[in-house]
Amino acid sequence: MLNVHLLQSEPRVTLGAAAPTIGPDIEARVGEIWQREKELRSHDLYNGRLFSVDYCDAKTIVGWISEYRYFLAQRREPSLHAALKIKPLAVTGILSCSDGVLFGRRSGRSEMDAGCWELVPSGGVDDAAVGSAGQVSLERCILIELEEETGIGASELSAHSRAVALVEDPQSHVIDVGIMLAIASSTAQIQRRFAALENREYSELEIVAPAELRAFRRNRADSLGAVSAALLDTLMQPGLCSGFLSSAFELAQDKTYKNLK
Repeated sequence: MLNVHLLQSEPRVTLGAAAPTIGPDIEARVGEIWQREKELRSHDLYNGRLFSVDYCDAKTIVGWISEYRYFLAQRREPSLHAALKIKPLAVTGILSCSDGVLFGRRSGRSEMDAGCWELVPSGGVDDAAVGSAGQVSLERCILIELEEETGIGASELSAHSRAVALVEDPQSHVIDVGIMLAIASSTAQIQRRFAALENREYSELEIVAPAELRAFRRNRADSLGAVSAALLDTLMQPGLCSGFLSSAFELAQDKTYKNLK
């Protein structure tokens, strides 16, 4: 069961926590798992660096930079979390365009949620997102993911991004920040941009009209990623956050740039 917390603004994200000390036995086990994974899929495996959360509330997120291999080992053997304590930070965009909300089907080669549908753009926060003062801009992270995954640039947004929810997954230990985005592009324009990408994280995209979101959520219950499902369930609750989606959709239809902040 995922935990969803509504946000009034984007949390302040900074480095400032010390990574846990890892004993030689745990380090050796991580090395064994990493070597095995390399042998299985060496062409797709890269030991990147990710932001791991130490402290998190609605206003502040503090963490450290960890190697990806520790998170992978923890995924393969969940009992390792007690020693490794990896809680990756990620961003998930709720992107409204002139025709609806954007979803993507993850490639079958993906490490997480292969073949599942999810809100687009989505991705982890890595060390490249950390500024000189140790601060992380989640808006910058989501805009980088947007361009990489769809070919859409930040200049095409109809409004600034808006962080609306924090999603914690106790099982995977991933903490996601849900961020509203709006663009004026049509389905055809988005699909053309996507088709022109050389490297695609998604096998296909789908734009779902606001009136069809509940049916989409219901019909894709078995193939919709857990974070995306939790965000939809929260944002579509009557009288709670449904206004977020309708406001974003109205902005997506308006070609005049507006500032939500």
